Amino acid sequence: MAKIFIIVILSTICSYGQFRPNSIGVVYLTGETNDTYQLTISLPVQVLEKSDLNSFWEDQINNNVDFQVEITFFDKTGELLTIGQKVNFRVELWCENDGGLQYRPTWATSIEKKKFKRKIQGVNEIQNIACFVIINKTTLKAEHPDLKVSNDIRLEGDYNNDGLVDCFLWTYYDDAENCSGQPVNHLGINLQIGKRSFGLRCCGP
Repeated sequence: MAKIFIIVILSTICSYGQFRPNSIGVVYLTGETNDTYQLTISLPVQVLEKSDLNSFWEDQINNNVDFQVEITFFDKTGELLTIGQKVNFRVELWCENDGGLQYRPTWATSIEKKKFKRKIQGVNEIQNIACFVIINKTTLKAEHPDLKVSNDIRLEGDYNNDGLVDCFLWTYYDDAENCSGQPVNHLGINLQIGKRSFGLRCCGP
């Protein structure tokens, strides 16, 4: 029985890498040509598994790590594109402020426009975020996001096209001296998944 249990655990890790099922993140449109989109995918670090069977947190911070994953790009009207492949994510330090050091898994890539079901367009005021991704999607129902957290929702996502919002981005005014990146302003950006919010912009001293 012990051997069977270990095999099941290892099989799960091989299937999902270190991403939990139904891990949601955002897609930045960083550039484009006539034929391709240049994209950067970022997810909250909380979506990564902390398994005793690997030394991820000790050895992999700031290193490139290959993950065998299925990635579905989606917007408010459903799926845009699904790819399944080995992806080279980088777990990078993206913010250092009074809240401490903050890391997130990130993947920069280029994808042909013709592969997407619909055109995507970055929203300038939220740092050119264009859509969302869900990694290792399962048939489990997602917890619907708390719509009461903000009246300033800038982008919504519905990965299974059932007409219900599965995640959204909302903004708030941050009193800090500055927030990172462009445009230069005091606009904080949060990703809402269920009842949890994840900051996407580094603000504060």
